[in-house]
Amino acid sequence: MSKNIEIKNEKKKADNIKVTSIANEINVRRIWQRFGAYLQIDILICVLLGIIFFYGLDVTMTGTCTLRYRTFIWEETSEETNDLAESAQKQQNNQQPRWKKFWKAKIYYQVGTTKNDILYEIEIGLWLRLFLIAGFVVVIVQLVHLQGMALYGARQVRRQLKPLNEIAAKAQELSNLAFDETKYHNLEDAISNLKVEAIDDGIHMHDKELRGIETALNNLLERIRISYKQQAQFVSDASHELRTPIAVIQGYINMLDRWGKDDEAILAESIEAIQNEANHMQKLVEQLLFLARGDSNRQSLDIKQHCLNDILKEVYEESLMIDEKHHYSFEEQGRTEVFCDSDMLKQSARILIDNAAKYTAEKEEIIIRVGSRADGTAFFAIQDNGIGMAQQDVEHVFDRFFRADAVRNSNTGGTGLGLSIAKWIVERHQGHFEITSREGIGTRFCVILPQAER
Repeated sequence: MSKNIEIKNEKKKADNIKVTSIANEINVRRIWQRFGAYLQIDILICVLLGIIFFYGLDVTMTGTCTLRYRTFIWEETSEETNDLAESAQKQQNNQQPRWKKFWKAKIYYQVGTTKNDILYEIEIGLWLRLFLIAGFVVVIVQLVHLQGMALYGARQVRRQLKPLNEIAAKAQELSNLAFDETKYHNLEDAISNLKVEAIDDGIHMHDKELRGIETALNNLLERIRISYKQQAQFVSDASHELRTPIAVIQGYINMLDRWGKDDEAILAESIEAIQNEANHMQKLVEQLLFLARGDSNRQSLDIKQHCLNDILKEVYEESLMIDEKHHYSFEEQGRTEVFCDSDMLKQSARILIDNAAKYTAEKEEIIIRVGSRADGTAFFAIQDNGIGMAQQDVEHVFDRFFRADAVRNSNTGGTGLGLSIAKWIVERHQGHFEITSREGIGTRFCVILPQAER
């Protein structure tokens, strides 16, 4: 065991040395690249400043920059004294370094058409010395930066390469794992022996190396379990909803067979009841088929840009003609455009209006609102002052076949699928619902949709 640890430590040291060597090579290349960039920038600045300085002088002094004769005159300075002192001063000046002579000298810039025709002469020694000082400072700063890169650049490169080094080390570690075929056979057996009734328990291998695969499989099984329960519940609810009208039809048929042949009243009552239940079954089957197509993504939408106000205005006018038992009002809060399937959106609005009419007393008002909101979205809302809903019912109002306790036994003729269909339509239009309801006061369904740019 200790020998394996020692081998791993030696390998780790070798890898660190290798990474350090690579970091040094990268840092050296960075230093040379930065040095070349500094050199190019310095040369470019010097050329640009020279052109600007001398071009500006020529244009200012002569009005042109096409003069051909230009020269510089270097004149050493000395104080005026007696001959003996002047001779000693010259001897001392000759012994000084050239840079000191340059620093004290006067430098003139002469410009003219020819050597004998000088147009102007200006002393530029001070400007040259200031330019050299500034250049010297810039070069010092650049050298300090390059020195800092030489000292600490490799460390920075290693820090940047650390994630890649860790990935490479992890990949190497994974590649060195011994392949244990029995583990995969055990996993295969666990999947093969999994029973439907034990799907809630999932797969448990208790193997650290297979923990990721085990978690992924259990998550998949959980999603399958939820989907299976939803499908089973849906089939059970659909069967229950279909069983009731079938039983009613069967009962009236038996009654017709016994007494309805000679009794016109029983015959008329039975025919009307059978027609009502048949219509109810037809509506239920159509809604089930709609949801089935939607769940399998086979329900297509014809998306175009429409005015939401016009769509809701049509539904409002239909409601006035169809339902004379309630008062309808139409309110617009600005005009808005949306991308939608107009027929589908009308269907969702009709479902909400039909739902409001079922639970609102006769002669009461149902309000249809449409417009845009401050946040830039479009909306339409259906508000009634009916029986309202409890908060726990609001949370399940879009569940298929769900009906609140207050209306479960009422004669409303609903299937419990209308709001589920409306929700599917709204969500396919990238919208959502906002519901406000109070028992005994009323309910407001507000549909929020993305607004199309005009």
